[in-house]
Amino acid sequence: MDARTAALWRRYAAILPPLDTYPLQSSRFRAGETLAGAGEPITRLCFVVEGLATVHNVMENGRAVLLREYSGVQTVGELELLMDYPVHASAVKATTAGAMLLIPLTPAVRAQVYADAVLLRHLGQIVARKLERSNRIASQDRLYPVAARLAAFLLYAQRNRQADLHLTRLSELLGTSYRHVLRTVRAFVDKGWLAHNAQGYQVLDAAALMRLAGEIRYD
Repeated sequence: MDARTAALWRRYAAILPPLDTYPLQSSRFRAGETLAGAGEPITRLCFVVEGLATVHNVMENGRAVLLREYSGVQTVGELELLMDYPVHASAVKATTAGAMLLIPLTPAVRAQVYADAVLLRHLGQIVARKLERSNRIASQDRLYPVAARLAAFLLYAQRNRQADLHLTRLSELLGTSYRHVLRTVRAFVDKGWLAHNAQGYQVLDAAALMRLAGEIRYD
């Protein structure tokens, strides 16, 4: 393990499973860089520890559906590793610069992972959380209007009542048009719930957004 990798590992070791027995490496990435391409063989298990990324499913017709945005510590490749399936189901692309720890998946390392109960439990919990979230979001998308889902997303995305909204990505995430999202945001501004500023949007009336969002949640 080189010095840069060791420093990054020490910084995040408390929230990751034990990885110091593996040939751990680190890598920094740029905004716009593809971290995992749909259809590419899985060659590494990645732990994104810094930066933001988006996950898209790429359809046979070439169109992509935004599934979610990653923030915080996230893994890339765990589903394919556990399924022992040779391709990524989704494409993961960085939206900001960041850093990740990674384990090259040689045959020997794969065997080590499959014998590591602690790491397998960690990866299983990640897959379970992603499945729960996927089912919940799919139900929300079918049962609730865009305004209610946008209110819930604003409550999730805001930090100190400030939300930096990328409306194009948000329209993809909510499964609707850019114009619909823009109209809904403007309606929230007209109601006095939001205010536009240089940093994005300020949440002025969180209680109103909570009433509209109801039981909907993003995480």
